Amino acid sequence: MCGSLFVAESPRWLFRRGQKDAARAALLRSRTAEQAEIELKEMDEIIVAEQAGAPVIGKMGKESLLRRKYVVPFVLACVIPICNQATGVNAIIGYNATILLQSGLSDLQAHWGYVILTLVNFLLTIAGVLLVDRKGRKFLIAVGSAGIVVSLATVAVLFHQVERRHIDASAALQATVAGDQSLPVAFDQASADRLLATTGESRAVPIGTPVTLVVIYSYGDFRAATKAMASSDPAAKPIQIARESCVPSNKVVAFFSNPLASLDKARSAPLRIENALITPLPDAGHGWLTAIAIFSFMAFFALGPGVCGWVAISELMPTRIRSNGMSIALVMGQAVSTAIAATFLQTVGRYGYSALFFAFACFTAIYFMIAAFILPETKGKTLEEIEEYFEKGAAKTGIGAHHC
Repeated sequence: MCGSLFVAESPRWLFRRGQKDAARAALLRSRTAEQAEIELKEMDEIIVAEQAGAPVIGKMGKESLLRRKYVVPFVLACVIPICNQATGVNAIIGYNATILLQSGLSDLQAHWGYVILTLVNFLLTIAGVLLVDRKGRKFLIAVGSAGIVVSLATVAVLFHQVERRHIDASAALQATVAGDQSLPVAFDQASADRLLATTGESRAVPIGTPVTLVVIYSYGDFRAATKAMASSDPAAKPIQIARESCVPSNKVVAFFSNPLASLDKARSAPLRIENALITPLPDAGHGWLTAIAIFSFMAFFALGPGVCGWVAISELMPTRIRSNGMSIALVMGQAVSTAIAATFLQTVGRYGYSALFFAFACFTAIYFMIAAFILPETKGKTLEEIEEYFEKGAAKTGIGAHHC
């Protein structure tokens, strides 16, 4: 809220209301004096043409998103926020400590990893802001998405080396569920050895091996997961699996958690242990390799898509469809983010982190191809020039020829 006090009015809005000096001042906040004068001249030419009744590019007002000339910019503006979220960035930030804990780091090291991740995000975002007008949106998004693909694929490979040995002890835990449909889970090395003995998979994971445990459970159609518990952590406290930790407290929360689920049925449904994955705990070296790959992911995201994605979609949308188009694009991006958040733990429980990170890498590879071969460069172009590119074609304006 406080930051909004420092946001300048749109120079085009000011110019159309006769406040030319204010429009010039708004342009000079992000442009050179020469660039500002060029844009002011374009604004004046548009107004003169409108008054003469001639069709002009950049004319204010709203038009249908379904017009053929708006299809490409509208689709691109929707694809960018969708691809931004499909990198898994919000899930990786939100579950970073848990991911690092299961990669082999101690609880303290995993939380320090989260601090480092946050610092990398902050510093590289500043770098992206400084570079966005020097290197261009297209260049930074392409470089950032390429780096993200490599980073995510590296994390996936590292987890696959460990997760191919995991064991599901859900049947053993299901047998211990209490009559009130709750389950206290204390996980130390002794209890881990008992679970391993119960599953009969001690050949795959020998008794006495340090392991982690993640339990995916449900009441009706609502699912939740415990945090990762390490048998080697002597300070770990027992976890209580109970209905209130899974079933939403009211229908509003229930709708956003799972719009197709029945809250009334979940309040009386039995506890079901869907997965109880016991995974060998890698050493700290493996954990730090994973952490470095995740830090690299964060650096490339912050430098490219994290900064340039939002700049690009605001510039791609022609003025006449921007309000409606931006609203739809942002809603679609948020829908993808919500879907990932809702399925993240269940996917990890069933297929492991390796499958999820491979999926994120594949989606980001598509993002890279869009950025490298389809997205036009908008650096140094006025909104009128960008709109003219989409209306008349790259051959007439030359925007598509500038890639950095």
